[in-house]
Amino acid sequence: MKKIRCIILSLSTLMMFKLNLSAQTTTQRLDSLFSALDHDHAFNGNVLIAENGKIVYKRSMGFANFEQQKLNNDSSCFQIGSVSKTFTAVAVLQLQEKGKLKLEDTFVKYFPGFPYPAVTIYQLLTHTSGIPDKEELFFPIIEKQPDTIFSNQDIIPAIKALKKPGAFTAGTQWRYCNMGYALLALLVEKVSKESFHDYLKQHIFLPAKMEHTYLLHPQIPSTNQVTGYLVRAHYLGDLETINNSKKVHHWSYNMRGFEGPTNIVSTTGDLFNYDKALQNNMLLKPATISKMLTPSHLLNELPTQADGEFGRASYGIGWFLLNDSSAGKIVMHTGREPGFFSFYLRDLTHHRTIILIDNAESSGFGKACKESFNILSQTNYFPEIRYKQSLFLLYAKTLYTKGADPAITRFNLLKSDTAHYFTDERELNELGLELLSDNHTEAALEALKLCTILYPESWNTYDSYGKALLQNGKKEEAILMYQKSIEMNSNNEPAKKILERIMHNLNL
Repeated sequence: MKKIRCIILSLSTLMMFKLNLSAQTTTQRLDSLFSALDHDHAFNGNVLIAENGKIVYKRSMGFANFEQQKLNNDSSCFQIGSVSKTFTAVAVLQLQEKGKLKLEDTFVKYFPGFPYPAVTIYQLLTHTSGIPDKEELFFPIIEKQPDTIFSNQDIIPAIKALKKPGAFTAGTQWRYCNMGYALLALLVEKVSKESFHDYLKQHIFLPAKMEHTYLLHPQIPSTNQVTGYLVRAHYLGDLETINNSKKVHHWSYNMRGFEGPTNIVSTTGDLFNYDKALQNNMLLKPATISKMLTPSHLLNELPTQADGEFGRASYGIGWFLLNDSSAGKIVMHTGREPGFFSFYLRDLTHHRTIILIDNAESSGFGKACKESFNILSQTNYFPEIRYKQSLFLLYAKTLYTKGADPAITRFNLLKSDTAHYFTDERELNELGLELLSDNHTEAALEALKLCTILYPESWNTYDSYGKALLQNGKKEEAILMYQKSIEMNSNNEPAKKILERIMHNLNL
């Protein structure tokens, strides 16, 4: 018996040693990853990684304020972008638990003026409502009223003014919609009789011990605002402060008043406390948590599906649920505000949590997210670890510094090297528009012309090229490009208005 006890003790000691060694190896690999990212200035923010409710790795990198050379630290606050949607979903589900609403209720039941009477609360929560989003509702208004800052109160009037049917019959398709979550914030206020700010604080932030977390709103003093940095012009690579920066980006200036889809400010430590509160059923009952993290279904009973950078997923209530369960049941949400990236992943099977927040839209953020999970799970769950360079970015930089011929020559020499370079239509289009915005018209014309050649089936490429032609005084060519764009997309209302204006000025 004594010998058996010794054997058991030895085995237990050996197992503990292996576990400690494994943990040490994981920590070392994580530290190696983030040291490399820090060295290359490819990550600027905070990371926190936990397993079984305990932090296994955390680190702060880069600057909270570049001008003042103030370093990020554990208490640094960041806008978490669309990760805010998980809080809005929790708020609505809490009210359901209290019997104050039903997910099957139509939204019009609470807001009689809402012009889509069939849309339910559940469909808003699961992005299956088909209602118009911010671009369609507000971008045309911004062109005429560039100083306007919109809020949740403006959404229903804007929908009424638009006078358009939904993009699809509610419940028949999935389409990500920020304004749906802003409407849900209005719902929380009406049903709870509390401001959305106060509701989050009293019913989520305080119970979850999120002491540094708050919702941005006009009453927050400017000294409490957080500073994010974005690349002002990618072809230059320079950073620009986005905090309160007027007209740099519609979503950061004109739409900074929306609550529900975004605008929560938090820290990695507070988000970890939120994670523990969810795990321990402090905010919702177990059955409600289960419903929240179950794939939502369309009216035809098929699960919702979405493709993203982190793989194909269904959508629950406020959460993406990755289809690939080989490494466990993975639920997550990402966030982006101009100047900020956020990533919140939960491995429910193995009780692992990864939280990353960045305040400079860093180039290595995606790599940090994917490799962190690979290291923690000891899998190759996210296989695209070898990150390729952007050929269009290289093209645009060469175009700006050396001219059209050197740029297209370099592009042609490298375009077949798909092992090291990638191309993306949206990126080339945005680079061309950046050049145009900075009045590098000839360079913009070259970039946007190339975009129409490479992507002839995209209506947006012709729209952008038309804009560049018009800015360069080539009105007849601009007319042809706008006509081509409208022919391919009859809903391109801004192009129709521009075309009408050009034709009127030319007496055509």
